[in-house]
Amino acid sequence: MKRLIIVLAFAFLVHLPASAQFTHFGAKVGLGASYVTDDLLTTTPIMGANLGGYVNYMFTDMKNPWADNIYLEGGFYLTRRGTNLQQVFVEMQSIRDAYYHTYGIQIPVMVGFKYEIPQLPAENYAKLYFGPAFNLGVWGRIWDRQVTPGMPQSSLNYDTYITGTKDDRSAFKHLRRVDLSVILGVGYQWHNWTVDLVLDHGFVSLMKKDDVLINLQNQTNPNPNPNNNNNNNNNTEKNRNAYLGTNQTIMLSIGYQLPFAE
Repeated sequence: MKRLIIVLAFAFLVHLPASAQFTHFGAKVGLGASYVTDDLLTTTPIMGANLGGYVNYMFTDMKNPWADNIYLEGGFYLTRRGTNLQQVFVEMQSIRDAYYHTYGIQIPVMVGFKYEIPQLPAENYAKLYFGPAFNLGVWGRIWDRQVTPGMPQSSLNYDTYITGTKDDRSAFKHLRRVDLSVILGVGYQWHNWTVDLVLDHGFVSLMKKDDVLINLQNQTNPNPNPNNNNNNNNNTEKNRNAYLGTNQTIMLSIGYQLPFAE
């Protein structure tokens, strides 16, 4: 069975250059709202950005009526992501303010569908595309401050730009560098110009942080009953990540593309 799969995959790769080709290359620049989704935090967006290039790959010789409409798009982009966030601790009369701004690399691989609008002159297209993207953080800054009147603990009164070290201000000393996201975009193409509205939804939590509620549970019940049927669930909960925030971006981009020379 494995040999059959290898033979079929090899046959597909051999046939692929004859039935597909790179058709266009282009560049895009996008601006929009970048923020974090987390039920425990109040967040407001910062200006997110994308700048980079892409290539389109079409299956031009396929015996399919939609062969001229379906394409693959791969790209390489420089990105800016981040958020403003705030937490209010009512019982302690404490407030926490923070932000982070990160810069990185994004490599998306997407499947697209474009349709020439028959009611308009030639070379007017509507587009829809989606696919996964690999994100790698390169550089970033983070600011985090909490003020708690009446409580002198340094864990409740701090400012990373005053009381912290250089590492405290480096975003990727706290945040994960690697993220996997999914991109969904709709767009319009007029000749070689493109306009796209893009949603970029991340899946990887920004940081690893212990769940305060689980720590409290462990303190009040340090030795759970080994005969308890839920013991495996407790072990899983002890490792639960309290920080649920993931990167989200809604962006409007403008681009220009050219065909590959034949």
